[in-house]
Amino acid sequence: MNLVNSYLFRFCLFLVGSLLVSFCSSSPDIKVGDGVVEDSLKKITGVTTKDLERTLSKNSMGLNDLFVLAVEKTERIALKNEATNQAKYGKNKAMAGFLPTLSYVYNKFYSIPGHTADPTPLDNYKTYQAIQSENYASLLPSRTTSSNLPPTVGAGSRLLLSFPLSNGLLAYQDYKAYTSLAEQRRMEAKFEAGRMYMEIALAYYNVLQLEDSLSQAEESLGLHLEAAKEKRRLFSLGRILRYELLNSETAVTNAQAVLEDTRSQLEQVQLTLSTMVGMESKITLENSVPRFKSPNIENVDDVLVKRYDVISSKKGIEVAKANESKALFGFAPNVAVNTFYSFPTPGQTHTKDVTAQLAITMPLTPLTQYADLEMAESATKQAKLTASQTRRAAVQEIQNAIQSLKNSEKLFGIYEKAYQFALDTLKSQESAYHLGRTSLADLIGTKISTLNSKMALQKMDYQRHLNRVVLGVATGELPLLTDSQSSDE
Repeated sequence: MNLVNSYLFRFCLFLVGSLLVSFCSSSPDIKVGDGVVEDSLKKITGVTTKDLERTLSKNSMGLNDLFVLAVEKTERIALKNEATNQAKYGKNKAMAGFLPTLSYVYNKFYSIPGHTADPTPLDNYKTYQAIQSENYASLLPSRTTSSNLPPTVGAGSRLLLSFPLSNGLLAYQDYKAYTSLAEQRRMEAKFEAGRMYMEIALAYYNVLQLEDSLSQAEESLGLHLEAAKEKRRLFSLGRILRYELLNSETAVTNAQAVLEDTRSQLEQVQLTLSTMVGMESKITLENSVPRFKSPNIENVDDVLVKRYDVISSKKGIEVAKANESKALFGFAPNVAVNTFYSFPTPGQTHTKDVTAQLAITMPLTPLTQYADLEMAESATKQAKLTASQTRRAAVQEIQNAIQSLKNSEKLFGIYEKAYQFALDTLKSQESAYHLGRTSLADLIGTKISTLNSKMALQKMDYQRHLNRVVLGVATGELPLLTDSQSSDE
C-alpha cells in the first residue's frame, strides 16, 4: 500500500508540473506601428497585414484605409484586446482550482526560556529509571516528539499535495464567470472598433468637405474681386452710387475672411485625422467617396442582435449570475484531501513517509458569506439594469440614425433641385449678357449665387454619406472590411 501511494504521489507531481508549464504561456505582445497586424487584432477588426501593406502602398487614402492604419498604428483597440486577454488568463486561474496543489512544508520547534513546564515527579522518576537502567535513548526528545505530534505537523521537511474537493465547485463558477467575461470584453473591443470607425469617418468627411469648400472659397473670392472691379468701373462712370461700391468691397473682405477661416479649419481637421490614425504627416485623401447601399430596416429589434454593446451587456448578466452562484457555495464546507511526503530526518523515526489527511472546514459564523451573497445579488440586479439601459440607448441611436439619413436624403434632393435651377438661371443670364440685355455685374452676382448653391449641395452630399456610415455602425453593419472592399477603396 505504501508503494502504491508513492507511485500515485509521483504521478500527481508530473501532472501538476505539466499543467504548470502550459499555464505559463501567454499571448505575444502587440507592437504599435511595426507593420504587422496581430491575429488578436484581426479577430476583433477584420484587418489583416495584407490590408495594411495594400494601404501603405497607396498615395491617397480612403475611409477603410484610414481604419486599417488606426488599428495598427494606435493603441485604442490594443488596449481593449489586453482587457480580453486578462479575462482569458482568469479562465486559466479558475481551471487551476480543479487541480491539486503542491507545496513544500518545513517545521521546526523551539523552546522558549522561562516558559518550559517544570518536570513532574513522574517525569523525574522516569528519568531516574532510565539512568539506572542505562536506557539513555528514552531521554531523546525526538522519540517524545514523534509520539506526541502527528506526522503531518511534526518537525522536519515534507511535500504537501492537496486535492481540493469542494473548491472545485467554486472554481467551476469562476470558470463560467471568466468565460462570459472574456466574451464580454471581446464584444466591448468590437464595439470600440465601430466607435473608432465612426469617429474616423466624421473627420474624413470633414476634410473632404473643407477641401471642396476651400476650392470654392477661392473661386468665390475671385468672383467677388471681379465684381468689385466692375463696380469701381461703373462708379467711375457715375452709373452707380458710392454705397453700392462699398457693398462690393465689403463682400470682397468677407470672402477673404471665409477663405482664411476655411484654410485654418482644414489644417486643424487634417492634423486631427492624422493623429487619429497614428500618422505624423498630413494624409492625402481619395477624391472618390465610398458608397454604401441603403439599408432596409423593417424592425429595429432585428438589428439589435448585431449590436456588440447589447451582446456585451447580456454577457455581463452571465458574469454576475456566476458570481452569485459562487457566493452561495461559500456556505458549504471546505473539503480537501491532503497527502504528505515526509523527508527522512536524522534522529527521528517514521513509520511511513506518505500520510493522507482528510480536512473538513465548516463555517459556523458565515457573516462574510452573507455579505458576499448580498453583494453578488446586487451586482446581478445592476447587470440586468445595465443591459436594459444599453438596449434602450441602442434602439434610440438606431432610430435617430435612420431618421437623420432620411432627412439628409430628402434635403439632398431639395438642394439638388435648387442647384439645377441655379444652373438654368446662370445659363439664361449668360445668354442675356451676350445679347447685351444684362450687365456684367449682374452676371457675376448670378455666378456667385450658383456657386453658393453648389457648396450647399456638396455639403449635404457629404452629410448624407456620413449619416449612412453612422447608421451602419449603429446597426453593427460597419466596419466590415473584406478584400473586395479594400481593393475598391
